[in-house]
Amino acid sequence: MNRSDDLLAGLDDIDWAALGHAYGSAEDVPGQLRTLCGLGEEARKSAFRSLFGNIFHQGTRYSASPYAVPFLTRIAVAGPVGARADALLLLTRLAIDWHDEYDLPLGIDTAAGGAAASPAGSFERRSRQRAGWRCPCTG
Repeated sequence: MNRSDDLLAGLDDIDWAALGHAYGSAEDVPGQLRTLCGLGEEARKSAFRSLFGNIFHQGTRYSASPYAVPFLTRIAVAGPVGARADALLLLTRLAIDWHDEYDLPLGIDTAAGGAAASPAGSFERRSRQRAGWRCPCTG
């Protein structure tokens, strides 16, 4: 078993053809997930765009969407480096929504969270700065 097999364990146990996405049958989703785990950067980008548009088209979730979540989670954690951020982005959109301006419970600011997740600097430090949080033990 190779790394891609581990990430996609159980993929073929799902009846994707019985599930739907924005453009009909979700039978193409397993191929998109496999390509997302592949080595070719251009193929990965194309698969991500297709998968994003299929299971999360304009903010709508489909019957195939929740079935893709476990695989996207594994890819986000241990997939090819080039696929991790894309998988995390799609997971975030599936969980939160399409538009950054939507308010979430407890005042979570998704725009600030997205900015804080950018490569420049520490996510934790920038999140604390945005929230005006200071550690009681260090100031």
